Amino acid sequence: MSLTVQELFQKLSYGELSNLHMGAEGTGTIDESKIPSVILYANEALLKLHSRFILIEKDLNLELFSHITNYHFLNRYTESRREQYNTRYPYIKDLINERFDEDLIRVLTVTDKYGKTLPLNDSANPLSVFTPQPRTLQVPRPVTGMSLAVQYQARHPKLKGEDPDELIDIPDTLEVALTAYIAYNVFCTIATPESTAKAQEHLAKYEATCMEVENKDLVSTSVSGTNSRFEKNGWA
Repeated sequence: MSLTVQELFQKLSYGELSNLHMGAEGTGTIDESKIPSVILYANEALLKLHSRFILIEKDLNLELFSHITNYHFLNRYTESRREQYNTRYPYIKDLINERFDEDLIRVLTVTDKYGKTLPLNDSANPLSVFTPQPRTLQVPRPVTGMSLAVQYQARHPKLKGEDPDELIDIPDTLEVALTAYIAYNVFCTIATPESTAKAQEHLAKYEATCMEVENKDLVSTSVSGTNSRFEKNGWA
């Protein structure tokens, strides 16, 4: 379910980038000067894959205030950073050792402290909450002290590329899509007719791999965190 940055470099060097100087001519490494570019493309590919598939699912807890209807999923509104930002109403109740880090892609479900799932984006239901923007939860009738649990689709942590053993959390079935999309970006930057055609080949390979994974339902959600923090914070 995961590979290291070094293993990613090996796959690219032996595979998609084997004929390029960037791929060290297929020797199993990436040219040192090109590592930042490869990491940049890898992060872009990981964001696309984690947006297309629910690969990481997390949760956070919100404490509501009657005068706030729009709750923005930003670090400045977290309990763990209230002093850093001098935030008066830190409604994201995270923990110092379990910080929310603006990794939300989209809200999946919202439940109250009793475990009841609230309608989401249902304008015909008076109990519904809404997502007018991907990183904003709108609660039309908030009650001070009321708490909600938000389960969300999360992005992959950004790779830094400084540690060859840095882990990339992705299913084996999507590794081909990951390397294909990185190669697509690499060949796009070369900007020759041949490289443009090669880029399109890699993009087609990326799309075909994703379609196969979708059609065969080859990925399962990795759940990180539960709603048990309601109890840990005394909200149950």
